[in-house]
Amino acid sequence: MESTFQGVLAKRRDRLIATILGAKEDLCDPYIPKEVSDEFRKVVLDQVNDYADLCFDLLKSLDNGAVVINEEFINKIDRILDRL
Repeated sequence: MESTFQGVLAKRRDRLIATILGAKEDLCDPYIPKEVSDEFRKVVLDQVNDYADLCFDLLKSLDNGAVVINEEFINKIDRILDRL
C-alpha cells in the first residue's frame, strides 16, 4: 500500500514541477533575466520537493492496519488526471 501511494505522489510531484516550470519558461522567461529565471526555478524545485518529502514522511507514519486504500480507485483517478 505504501509503495502505491509513493508512486502516485512521485508522479504527481513530477507533473506539478513540469507544469509550473513549463509555464515559467513560456510566460516569464522571455521577459526576465536568466539569473532571475534560474533562481525562480530553484525555489519551485526546492519548495515542491520539500512538500513532497513531507508527504512521503507522513505516509511512512501511517498505521497500515488503520487505513484502507483502493488501488483501483487511485489508478482511475490518476488516469483521469492524465487526460486533463
